[in-house]
Amino acid sequence: MLEQMRRGSTEPGAIPRKLGGASFPGIRDLHEGRRIDESQILELLEWIDRRLDCADFRLVTVLRTLYAYSELISAPTLEAMKRSVLTFRYAMDEPGEDSMCFWSENHQLLFASSEYLAGALYPGEIFANAGMTGAAHRKRGRARLLRWLSWRWDFGFSEWHSNTYYEEDAAGLALLVDFSPDADLRRKAEIVLDLLLVDIAAHSLDGFFAAASGRCYEEQKKDPSRADVLDIAKAIFDPEAGVVGEGGAAPADTAPGGSSFRGSPDCTRIGMNFLLSRTYAVPPIIREIGRSVGTVADSAPVLSSMGLDLSEIAREFPDAGDMEGRGMFLWGMEAFTNPQSVDLSMKMWGAWNLKNNGFLRELRALDKPFASALGLLPAAVRLLNPVTQGLAIQRGNTYTLRGPGWMLSTAQRHHAGEFSDQQHIWQATFASGASIFVTHPAKAPFLDAERNATPGYWTGNGILPDSVQDGAVHMSIYDLRRRRGFMERPRLMFTHAWVSPGRFDVIRLEGRRLFARTGASYVLLLGKNPLRPGEPGEFIQDGALTYWICEISSAGDWADSGGFEGFCASSLERNAEFSGRRLVYRGKRILDLTWKGPFLVDGKPVDTEYPRFDSPWGRIERKPAAVELSAEGHSLRLGFESGDRDYT
Repeated sequence: MLEQMRRGSTEPGAIPRKLGGASFPGIRDLHEGRRIDESQILELLEWIDRRLDCADFRLVTVLRTLYAYSELISAPTLEAMKRSVLTFRYAMDEPGEDSMCFWSENHQLLFASSEYLAGALYPGEIFANAGMTGAAHRKRGRARLLRWLSWRWDFGFSEWHSNTYYEEDAAGLALLVDFSPDADLRRKAEIVLDLLLVDIAAHSLDGFFAAASGRCYEEQKKDPSRADVLDIAKAIFDPEAGVVGEGGAAPADTAPGGSSFRGSPDCTRIGMNFLLSRTYAVPPIIREIGRSVGTVADSAPVLSSMGLDLSEIAREFPDAGDMEGRGMFLWGMEAFTNPQSVDLSMKMWGAWNLKNNGFLRELRALDKPFASALGLLPAAVRLLNPVTQGLAIQRGNTYTLRGPGWMLSTAQRHHAGEFSDQQHIWQATFASGASIFVTHPAKAPFLDAERNATPGYWTGNGILPDSVQDGAVHMSIYDLRRRRGFMERPRLMFTHAWVSPGRFDVIRLEGRRLFARTGASYVLLLGKNPLRPGEPGEFIQDGALTYWICEISSAGDWADSGGFEGFCASSLERNAEFSGRRLVYRGKRILDLTWKGPFLVDGKPVDTEYPRFDSPWGRIERKPAAVELSAEGHSLRLGFESGDRDYT
């Protein structure tokens, strides 16, 4: 059983299909004015025409090619591209049955961007699937884009800090910036793209975007250099990368410079749609934010709050039957079977003929018109407690601190004791590319080819911890004794840490303490119970009620106190007090956490509900009237409704 759990992330469907190549190598040559072997474009068209999941990822690349490089494409291939665009299914409310995912946050952007730009490209043509003109598609796509963009301005990203799905967002936004015929829409896309890149910059270490996240997969957690946004990070932070920058983009094969970035971008990734932009210019402040790392003594944390909790939905979307508004926001956060969403989910599922969609077919179990009519479904969900409630990506209040050579990031008090899917609660990341994090391993309820088989042994959690961070110290309480859920696989009564093998200079296990050193960064990992090695890089703590503490320090703090050995000796003198509900750790400060209760630092209550963004560079409220950030003589001023975008 345990070995099957470990293999879970490699079973069919575990790896997102987008990794099959959403762009094509020859796009670099087209960008530089050279003709190519067009069979690689035809491969994308086959995927699109079959309406496979992530066809929209490929369609944005096809549209970029039509808009920017059509003079280099042969007439037969252009005709095939046009035919694919004119026959595609652009929305769930169009005729057809398939297993494309239309609804998650990144897919909503890509489908709407594609519909809008396809309609603008062929305004007088009839699009066969919906029988609508291109002009009508452009109008509908524009309305959906404006709604999506306004949600990101007001609430941030539901898929917060995702080093996978921010790549898709950057691609869709860059496509709009480059080719939207509507100046207002183009400017709003630029503004939201600015905010996305600020988010990446503020939560990156040496180009590694590896913070606590609403959606993160095993590979990217274990190895920050495998993050899907890495090529985008090169373009932002490396002054010699030359792919995109102030004043427009340079040729895509410009060799990146700088120690963290070697080699050319992967042209098969959807992120090439961002890297090839000749229109979007990165405000200089974003580079400054990404590069600025102080000492522990003078660093301030970055506090962020993005998305909405389910408890906030009714206030923000008062119309309970609004499928396009409340419904699409709920589905954008993957909330299908929660008490707050189930009635509207079933309405959408039926109205849009999604009964045979591979992702949603299990909703048939809730297809009870009598129960729906009487409003009984929310009560049934509460009674059954389905594990699928954990799919909902609720508001992430994150605390991230960067020190010299390390970064520690935590989603504070994130729905402790509830089910999870791909939520990544905390991570320590190091300049060496090493990482440390802890999860409660789980087995996905669905193991078919259409879905990503999460949560898994390392992706997400079975049961979420109660987690907090203050400075360079993280604490989590895990209580695995929660009520079982409908469709939940057998629950494992242990948690485990990942400590990157081969990337630490020293890893030393001493009972319930693990010490590690990489370069000038020192780490203590402390558990309630003794830790035992599992697979390479894995350290297991048995028990249904446990805690984990992670403390990071820098060599400079121990230069006169014995270096790494002095750090280890000092850590042995510090113990945690744990009563089962309350965890107290006495380090430089006294951290006092009660399960789903108060969190105190040196006896003072700590509020872990944050504004949209609070940082050394400025503060952004939720639903801001305007955004103003400044750093090292650079500034950024944004106004969504006014379309103001000024930077120095």
